[in-house]
Amino acid sequence: MRSGDYKKRTFYRHFYTARAFELIVFGWQTLGKNGSFIITRFLGLSYAITHPTTIKAIRSNLALLDNKNGGFSQACRLIINQAECFSVYGQLAAAHTGNVMNLVGEKTGFEHLQSVQARGQGCMLVTGHLGFFELGGLVMAEMGFPVTALTLPEPTNELTAWRADFRAKWGVKTIVIGNDTFSVVNIVRALNEGAYIATLIDRPYDGAGVEVSLPNGKILFSTAPVVTSLLAKCPIIPVGVVRQSNGKFAIHAFPPIEPRWLDSGRKETIEHFTREIAASLLTLFKVAPEQWYHFSQLRIPETTEFQVSSPPIFSNQ
Repeated sequence: MRSGDYKKRTFYRHFYTARAFELIVFGWQTLGKNGSFIITRFLGLSYAITHPTTIKAIRSNLALLDNKNGGFSQACRLIINQAECFSVYGQLAAAHTGNVMNLVGEKTGFEHLQSVQARGQGCMLVTGHLGFFELGGLVMAEMGFPVTALTLPEPTNELTAWRADFRAKWGVKTIVIGNDTFSVVNIVRALNEGAYIATLIDRPYDGAGVEVSLPNGKILFSTAPVVTSLLAKCPIIPVGVVRQSNGKFAIHAFPPIEPRWLDSGRKETIEHFTREIAASLLTLFKVAPEQWYHFSQLRIPETTEFQVSSPPIFSNQ
């Protein structure tokens, strides 16, 4: 269960801004790769040392996957990894579009994406807060897939615009949405027109969702992807982007999931297919736990009951 709100903390409010991203770009232009990553790692380590409450939450989240993951050093490594992902934004923003492919290492499952495209269908690309998930959309757009990213508004209009412009450089569209019917209509329309809609599932912001079992506890997964897929009658492809030991990013796509209404009812339908998505993504979370970026506690207390919600809530944060 998420506890506290890291977005209200001073470090977040001052460093998660459009100006900070511009400084990252400037760092890459003036200091290059080595200098930029030295500064990035220093800031990440500084955050880890000065935010014990966040470290505690991260350790709890990592222990959900494996008790051996829940140490202080693993939590610090996760924060540094996240800082390095932000640094890659600067690298890409300062680079030519074709250079994005230089960051890509292993690619698996792209035949699943191509098979859906051959049918002339749109699909939901569903991932978690894992690795540099933004990269997957950029790479797919470079390869000719019509990708649209869904996002809640960022803390400021300037940052929302900065990240949308960043995606647009590679031809990735952005839909900024809220919890309203109009947003859902726009998304379903885009899917029906053949769009590949990219969204995150492992942090539902409406406080409701489907309980998913991990080895050492339960967390919530958003119902939004399955509900939207059912409305648009389109498949879902779980995807993940994780950093390899050589610094490049591996991109994995799983076989399509084809949600349909089950005879057992609406609630059972949504739960079944949401857990099917989770089964694919959890394999990646377990492979790269220190790239699974959550900074508030995810664990659901055993005495808490949740309702399956209908309105799609999406986020890129």
